[in-house]
Amino acid sequence: MESRREFLFSSLSAVAAAAAWAERAPIKIAHREGNMLHVSSPGVYELAASIGGISGLEVQTVRSNLWDRRTALSYKRESIRWNIPTISMGGIMPQGASLVKPATSEPPIRNAIVAGEILGAGVVLVPAFREDCPKMDDESSYGPVVELLQKLSPVAADAGIVLGLELSLSLDEHRKFFALIDRPNVRIYWDATGVDSMHHPTEGLKGIETLGDLICQQHLKNGSKLMEEPYLIDWTKALPAIKASGYQGWLAFETPHATPEACVEQTRRNLAFVRKYLG
Repeated sequence: MESRREFLFSSLSAVAAAAAWAERAPIKIAHREGNMLHVSSPGVYELAASIGGISGLEVQTVRSNLWDRRTALSYKRESIRWNIPTISMGGIMPQGASLVKPATSEPPIRNAIVAGEILGAGVVLVPAFREDCPKMDDESSYGPVVELLQKLSPVAADAGIVLGLELSLSLDEHRKFFALIDRPNVRIYWDATGVDSMHHPTEGLKGIETLGDLICQQHLKNGSKLMEEPYLIDWTKALPAIKASGYQGWLAFETPHATPEACVEQTRRNLAFVRKYLG
């Protein structure tokens, strides 16, 4: 019988051959728990279900205490009750943990994998920004991180999970880094707005257009503005680029809201805008 790891790897290797499916696949849009509720609660699934059009959630691992099995199971029950799957584990790094310090980042990544398997998440979001991001001109900086991710790749694969790295690297640095890691379930969590804001202007859109199946999941973020309003990324161009790329994964709003009521109203507007350009 094929192991879960073998199944995941074979599935990932088939992505490139499945581009035609993207034309008729449903648009999969999620939201991020941390932007929907200021205080963590399993009730976030009910809130997501009330919006209409949000069909998944990215949860906050540390803030929501999802390393605790009983808490994770309470989230799972609400996920099933409201038919809103947990798509990814965000917010996995506790204070003091950094990807460039593997001794501090390995335990939380492992814990997030365990919690993700309980919740049925497909992605663990591994963040590394600025000083926590490996320097690609310094092997002493990126070498230990490459080794750590190669070590954790089979652990994640056995849980049916992709490690999605959100980094403050340039496009060329992304390509170099992932070529070194060379594991099919260690991929890029792309945030076009975040990339542009971290001193790589115009590369957010270019990454959508050129990174292909290196991208496992994407954030839809527009600062504090609605998606339709001008900001760093021109979403009237970026959303058609996502569609043209053949991307089939989840798109997760990372948009702030002052109240749950504002979350419902503003997300409905954002959904209408996104569907206009992806439909």
